[in-house]
Amino acid sequence: MICMLLSLQRLGKDKNGGIEGLPLQLMIMVIIAGVGTAIILGWMTNLQAPNGIGAVYSSPTEIILEDENNDGIHEKDSFTMTITVFDQKGDGIQGANVILDGGSIVASEDGRRVIGQTDSTGTIEFSGLHAMQIGQSIGFVSVTVIKSGYGTDTSLTIPIISE
Repeated sequence: MICMLLSLQRLGKDKNGGIEGLPLQLMIMVIIAGVGTAIILGWMTNLQAPNGIGAVYSSPTEIILEDENNDGIHEKDSFTMTITVFDQKGDGIQGANVILDGGSIVASEDGRRVIGQTDSTGTIEFSGLHAMQIGQSIGFVSVTVIKSGYGTDTSLTIPIISE
């Protein structure tokens, strides 16, 4: 019994003691590193990709303006445009703010900027729109989509063609 106590006392003071030739401190570091790696891998397997806007589509895909009285001002009045917003999984995003800008596009009723919010299917229909440009040229309407938690998307540009 006394021999056993003496060897235990020596083992506690012996920094070189360990299992099968490995120093005890190295063994402790290996165990801590293994546990830390297991925890990090456990966290990583539960991570999910952040939400984001996957795609934005418009109908029509282009706006054709006409100069009916040959005064050099090309216009299209009282037309409808539908914008649909999808997430990265292909589901419609409800409550996304959609802004149409450029090509002198305005809402016909009040002349204000064209701004709206998508419904439960990720769609918004703007009706009563008016677009105009002077001279024969090509312009563009920029579509900006903003949704908290999904970010901002400005990838869709709709061409405006004067005929």
